Amino acid sequence: MNILYNEKILRNFFYIYAVLFILFLIYFFSNIEFLEPLVNYLAFAVLLLSWLFSSRLFKIIGFVFISAGIILSLSAGEGLGSIIGNTMSNMPLLLFFSTLPWIGTVVKVGGLDDSITEMIQDRANKVENIYGRSIFTTYFFGIFLNISAIYIIQQLLGELFKRSEVAFKNEFIIKSTLRAFAMAVIWSPLEVIVGLTVDSTGVSYFALLPWLFATSVIVGLTEVQISKRQFRGLTIDAPLYDIDNSAMIRSIVKMAILLLSFLSLVMVLNAYSTLGFIMTVALIIIPFSFAAAFVMKRFPIFLKTGWKSWKSHNNHMQNFSVLFLSLGVFSGGFNSSAAPGAMQQVFSYVDSFLILILLLIMLVIYGLAMFGVHPVATLAILAEVLMPVITPENALSIGIVMVVCGLGISAAAPYGINATMTSQSMGINPYSITKLNMGFSLRMAAIGITMAMIALLI
Repeated sequence: MNILYNEKILRNFFYIYAVLFILFLIYFFSNIEFLEPLVNYLAFAVLLLSWLFSSRLFKIIGFVFISAGIILSLSAGEGLGSIIGNTMSNMPLLLFFSTLPWIGTVVKVGGLDDSITEMIQDRANKVENIYGRSIFTTYFFGIFLNISAIYIIQQLLGELFKRSEVAFKNEFIIKSTLRAFAMAVIWSPLEVIVGLTVDSTGVSYFALLPWLFATSVIVGLTEVQISKRQFRGLTIDAPLYDIDNSAMIRSIVKMAILLLSFLSLVMVLNAYSTLGFIMTVALIIIPFSFAAAFVMKRFPIFLKTGWKSWKSHNNHMQNFSVLFLSLGVFSGGFNSSAAPGAMQQVFSYVDSFLILILLLIMLVIYGLAMFGVHPVATLAILAEVLMPVITPENALSIGIVMVVCGLGISAAAPYGINATMTSQSMGINPYSITKLNMGFSLRMAAIGITMAMIALLI
């Protein structure tokens, strides 16, 4: 039987990831030298094995990223060991996605998904009203749960729209969740891009906060009005459930405690460790989920449901593995090549014109995102490139645009975390997400640049 259709291997793929993650975590915390090459080569082997089981699109993506990364690394004088070592750079991302089902299971077995559904549903099943409620709900939970909120709410919206035409359902879910998430996290102190921008520009988070929050509100109001006009007059065929207001309030209070507890843990670990945001969240999800299920007195059903969900999820993570592990090869090669230096030269030509600097920042972030370079990696490059042109007068404006564009493209980048997770769960081409949300990302960038210019004048 062709290996691509070997059901036995597919049913047990979670064992492969479990071994990889366990060895990675042991090396991560112990820094035992002989484990480094072992984890590197194992990660590369998992990349190749996952490539065999991935979809045709991700086979092409993986091949392009690996080939480009190898060429760039070799041009910079790096050897085979370094190239393979770059595979491990995105392991925290892969670990994070592996653990997502556990937090979703807590929400489900705790009955909290019913409360989220009640917050989203409309008595008349009017799509325009459901859209506004979905935007608000994703926005609210995105602040606390970050990417996990997208996973949870997309599952609930999929159930709500299960009787709707597939293309319409996908469009609604993509717009309402990915756009709301991008708007929510631009002012979150937990967002890694916000922290990276604060460090690289030297601008205080509290100086950025009012500008980022104002941008978030303006973008939100604009998008709700644009999309509500699109959905006006449409209804869906969905069952209506009687709303027990007192029960919903109790559930919302329970959820608020859950979210605030999760947020507090992330903040404490972020403040007192050097783990990095994604790694911090990845490490917190499982123990936090177990503890929350125990407190809710739902532990047995949580364990049974969570284990089943985690196994199923990890048996179908091949596309994620190909994307993130091959992207590590590419990003490592890009950073070691002459490309960052060439970019610095381009910025030096326009250092007297702030509007051109801001537009170049947007073009670099958005352009590289279309080729799979994560905005975090791009901003890390820009932090070095922009150093000669950042002044006390323009640092705030540059910081605003770095954050807004770095997170604005998350709704449309075909190989970004959010779009990849969405395309995987919906079984759609990631470029269809780019087509639906690119207009939003460009509008968000335009508003961000406008706010940055106003900040310069004030």
